[in-house]
Amino acid sequence: MTTLENSVAILLWTITAWRAPKVWRQGKDRTLWWAFFGVSVTMTLRLPLGQDLDRSIGVVDLSFLLKHISGGVFGAAALLAFLRNVSGNNASGSWRARIRVALPITTATAMTALFAATSQPHEAEDLLTDYAQHGTILAYGIIFVAYLSTALFGAMRVCWRWGRDSGNGSLGWGLRLIGVGMASGVAYALHRIANLVTRYFGHTILGESLDHTTSTLFLVVAVMLILTGSTLPALTKIRSWSADRRNLLRLYPLWHRLTDAVPSVRLDPPRSRTVERLDPRNAHGRLYRRTIEIRDAALVLSDHAPAEIRAQAQSHVVASGLIGTQADTAVEACWLEVARRSRLRGEDPTNKHHRPAGGGRNLASEISALSQLSAAYHSDLTRSFAEATDPTRTLETQP
Repeated sequence: MTTLENSVAILLWTITAWRAPKVWRQGKDRTLWWAFFGVSVTMTLRLPLGQDLDRSIGVVDLSFLLKHISGGVFGAAALLAFLRNVSGNNASGSWRARIRVALPITTATAMTALFAATSQPHEAEDLLTDYAQHGTILAYGIIFVAYLSTALFGAMRVCWRWGRDSGNGSLGWGLRLIGVGMASGVAYALHRIANLVTRYFGHTILGESLDHTTSTLFLVVAVMLILTGSTLPALTKIRSWSADRRNLLRLYPLWHRLTDAVPSVRLDPPRSRTVERLDPRNAHGRLYRRTIEIRDAALVLSDHAPAEIRAQAQSHVVASGLIGTQADTAVEACWLEVARRSRLRGEDPTNKHHRPAGGGRNLASEISALSQLSAAYHSDLTRSFAEATDPTRTLETQP
């Protein structure tokens, strides 16, 4: 079980660290970050590191108090506050809001007082188990578990209600997963309080070892489900970022060749494809800018593609057997390459009336249209047309 707890603790700290810059820079979702931070501390103190902390400070079993308060009291309160905020069910400024602030503080204060009033001659494997027959620890445990189960049950209700209203998207399913995690947390709390009461009278529910394993499983399942549910909406953003990055790289060759001929349309200096691939920042904004620059370059290059070139491109494509939209795209690719070569040779524009083919109605359809244009532009069909109409090659082949 220690290996699993280690993995969960590492994962929690990774998520907490990953969220920190955005949360503290933008000031959003701070309550959720505090919830992750509190649970991360709790899972860390469940490891042998907790006993090391007790020995270094010199207070026996202090790690138990810290982990119960950090995750079970303030972590649960922060998560419940986050869920109430996003569901629009947070009545700030009312007496209920003041109670929500006072209740975890009062709970933590009472637990600290009962902990200090308990004589603890040795380091415990489990505070609520080893000192179960002490009245102060019984009261400590009842207060702690009662608060935890109440908070988790309230959060579970918010999640299920809001998750049902949010539909079947990533947000809705994320909330449902958090709700299931809360249910596992409630089961953990109920098992703990039942175990606490039975141990006070000198008995166990499933046996000491099995009770500990069961309690740990409920806790780990709760943490993993809450973690998964809270990050599920972020997975949608990751998929969107991945698609934007993929399209950004796919359009790079077409963008680079066209804007080499019309560098004035570039907002920033060109970078190599390797640098583009390694830069993860603002993929959506860069992609949006790339589509604009491709169309702007095509608009300028259209002045270098007179009617006869366009007619020749049409005949060339029809002869290849293409029809419909594929043919239109291939025609545009053919005259674009001829126009690009013309501009790079320094020839003056010969046509001010034609314009490039229209793009998509939105960014998604524009990306699709430009991806098809890129594929056609780099095809043998376009290359053979450009070479056949290249006046420099014609001069070279004359005797």
